[in-house]
Amino acid sequence: MMAEPNTFSPRVAALDNLRVVAMFLGLVTHGVLPYTATGLVGFPVRDHTRHAAADVCFFAVHDFRMQLFFLLAGFGACALASRRGAGELVRNRLARLALPLALAALILCPALHLIFAAHTATRGATWVADGAGGWVGPNFHLWFLYYLLMCCAVWVAIRSVVLRLPVGIVRAFDALTRRALASRWKVPAVAAIAVPVLWDMPAWWIDTPKGWAPDVTVLTYYLGFFSVGALLYRHRDTLATVGRRWAVRLAVANVVVLPLMLKLTVTGNWAEEERDTDPARLAVWKAVAIFVGGLYTWLMIGGLIGLFQRYFAAGGPRWAYLADASYWCYLIGFPVQAAFQVWFAPTTLPVVAEFLLVVVLTLAVSLTSYELGVRHTRLGVLLNGKRPKRDGGRVPEPVRGTRPRPVPAVHAG
Repeated sequence: MMAEPNTFSPRVAALDNLRVVAMFLGLVTHGVLPYTATGLVGFPVRDHTRHAAADVCFFAVHDFRMQLFFLLAGFGACALASRRGAGELVRNRLARLALPLALAALILCPALHLIFAAHTATRGATWVADGAGGWVGPNFHLWFLYYLLMCCAVWVAIRSVVLRLPVGIVRAFDALTRRALASRWKVPAVAAIAVPVLWDMPAWWIDTPKGWAPDVTVLTYYLGFFSVGALLYRHRDTLATVGRRWAVRLAVANVVVLPLMLKLTVTGNWAEEERDTDPARLAVWKAVAIFVGGLYTWLMIGGLIGLFQRYFAAGGPRWAYLADASYWCYLIGFPVQAAFQVWFAPTTLPVVAEFLLVVVLTLAVSLTSYELGVRHTRLGVLLNGKRPKRDGGRVPEPVRGTRPRPVPAVHAG
């Protein structure tokens, strides 16, 4: 079996902390949806007040958050498999992803359908659950767990093949990977790959899948980020290189690339809907828009990795607590937030004030319910793989035999 290179400690606190922030950023992407004004982002809850700034906020976070999360998930999966083997990774993901997904699909998915059905009825419309993937399924925010499971399965299969390859081939691939990670052209190169992958998407960005039938395009797209994360773990001594010049990357991404991406994407989708643009010109327009979107995605990922290595590279009890709570907040946050959005939809509060109020209330309910009803229960063990002490420390849940306890599914790293 080919050994993993660079065998220093596999845990990287900076990436663990970044994973926590990426999880809670879901409150932003879901939170701005009722206020979007361009008509490009479909969402059943429509607030009385809307503003184009909500669209900007949505696209700015949507175009890197889940991509970053799949990359970090690939990093964590490779870390766990290298330490404890592929079998332990499979057992861990079945326990920490598949079982919570099944429970959430049975409970949270129907609850969201009911919330949206009640809201659309007030507007004189009928909510069609089948159009959103069905009453029970990996729909809404739950698709992430489903596709992460599939990415893990594909990666385990690929890993089993790689471990049987001749050492020379593996070393040559490692050398090629390290050259790619060190190249100054890596960002535009991977951004260009997104063009053919996303070409058949209904819109000019990655879509949110619905239902149990896998969307091959979506799976391929996120498997790419998952695989990069796994390779990054294998060559984790290059993390400093990946995150170098993080301030420049973040500045270019948000000051230059983001406005260009929004202009190309929004106006391009409008032109495509109106069907009054030359098809050849529209095809070039679409290719450039997807490429620029890819630039933004990878600049943000590299910039945030560098930022967290520079300023958030230490762990601590607060980060550990948020890491444990974030999985529950991810699961319960969307239904709670949707309920608050429906409640405030008829009001005429300013967009920013209402958005912040809904986010604060959602956080309060999610964290309080975690502390009082999840953290010290069997549900907390199911989600996090451990039961914390009452004094704030952690104790591992007893297990049979002497095998080490698996790390949490979403927080492994």
